[in-house]
Amino acid sequence: MSWHTTTLPDETGTIGIDYEFKQYLVLDSLTGFIIGDNSLVEVGNSTYENRSLDRSNYQTVVFKTEDGGISFDKLTAGKGSLEQIVRDTQKNLYAIKTNYMADPINTPKYSIIKSTDFAESWQQISDFDTHRILNVQFYNDTIGIVGIAGGFGKNQLLKTIDGGNTWQELPISIKGVNLSTMIFIGKNELYTHHTIDDVNQTATVNFTTGETKINPCNLMQGYRLRGFFRDHITGHLYSEVNKYNPKESHQLMLYNHTTQQLNTYDFVSYGNKELIIGITVSQNYIGVLRQDNGKTFYYYSTDTGKNWIKENLPEYLTAGRPVAMYGRGLVWVKNSIRNLYDMQVRKPK
Repeated sequence: MSWHTTTLPDETGTIGIDYEFKQYLVLDSLTGFIIGDNSLVEVGNSTYENRSLDRSNYQTVVFKTEDGGISFDKLTAGKGSLEQIVRDTQKNLYAIKTNYMADPINTPKYSIIKSTDFAESWQQISDFDTHRILNVQFYNDTIGIVGIAGGFGKNQLLKTIDGGNTWQELPISIKGVNLSTMIFIGKNELYTHHTIDDVNQTATVNFTTGETKINPCNLMQGYRLRGFFRDHITGHLYSEVNKYNPKESHQLMLYNHTTQQLNTYDFVSYGNKELIIGITVSQNYIGVLRQDNGKTFYYYSTDTGKNWIKENLPEYLTAGRPVAMYGRGLVWVKNSIRNLYDMQVRKPK
């Protein structure tokens, strides 16, 4: 095993709960980021000072590693909270930032910020004010999309071809297209989930015209796709497949969007008390982070799922999400009981 425990610095100097982490992003086996805010500091301060919670006091946090998670440096993008972070093909970073007004209801204001120096500095490129941003994706430094939430469920997909200076609607006439999971799979091609009448499929959207093609996945009744992740060796795009009923157990199932194949993997089942919280695929290597009866273990296979090896973590009580998994065995998962800023990091062998 190659597990390491890294304690992230907090703001109070105690074993506290200062930060709310929203997402981990791994760029490669050495470089990655944790984003969120220090909202729990404000929760503690408001209680101690016997006053109402004031979200305008939130400060963004970005923890950056350049050694695969062995150590992290704390950075910030100013006041507010960071909700999503993505990269483009040129390694620029983009994040959804929420600022809160100092008014009685702490009105949220949303914007897109960009970093060209791996989170050392940020600049705002688009201001969506009070329109909630569901998703941001950029193909390169000029071409990007955002999904924004409208009133009465009328969400919109917007696109830019000038780096976020201007936006225009990309109309999609087909119902059931999920804007929150939409990603680029080419310069002029978007890909996302599509659900209608409890049938879960995928959709391919033309970036120029909005023309949409539905791709049947032929999943068994009661199963749905969850998220997307990519094999960084082959480039294949995957989704985990789940049952609608979370209390029902099933073997690990992955849908390969590149080959349009559903793969099922057989390894030890613990009935209805198992929860898969992270997966990585790297050619013939499959890594799975799973909670069994509340305890977290790491399973991996080096022969495409024919045989599995089970590893114990330094601390088996962990937070369910977020987690990060990359390549042939890199894992980030946070403790949930003792020091809440202990990151358990598994380095690839």
